[in-house]
Amino acid sequence: MDTVVAMSDLLARLATLPGVYRGAGDGPESGPFRSRCEVRTAVDGRVVLIDYEAVGADGVQHVDHCMLAEDERARGELHVVSDELPGIVRFTEAEPGVFVAFEPINAKIVISLDASGALTYAWWWSRDEGPARPQSHTTMRRTA
Repeated sequence: MDTVVAMSDLLARLATLPGVYRGAGDGPESGPFRSRCEVRTAVDGRVVLIDYEAVGADGVQHVDHCMLAEDERARGELHVVSDELPGIVRFTEAEPGVFVAFEPINAKIVISLDASGALTYAWWWSRDEGPARPQSHTTMRRTA
């Protein structure tokens, strides 16, 4: 499948299924957590805004505010502000649903929405020069 088609499909599918998603997740860095994600659209559906939060036994673990859109060449971009990132970080779509950042961090975010409407959201990163590794993964269902 062509990445441009896949991006348009992900953007279009998320734009048609806005709302609040809730679920559970786990990972070597995070441990077990509850997740909440609010999906909204802007600019006549050309942009999807994603607000993501992970809450563990000790409280809030992670918060992201993301803007998903296509660039001028119809390639997917995910702009992320997080409580753990140094400002806004641009992730570009390397393959369908896989958004990679090389500067200033070695990380990727993987997003998918399956046919049943389950939304997955996963963070991969590396603290060293090695390849990014899975650190946190959640699957959520729309509740509102």
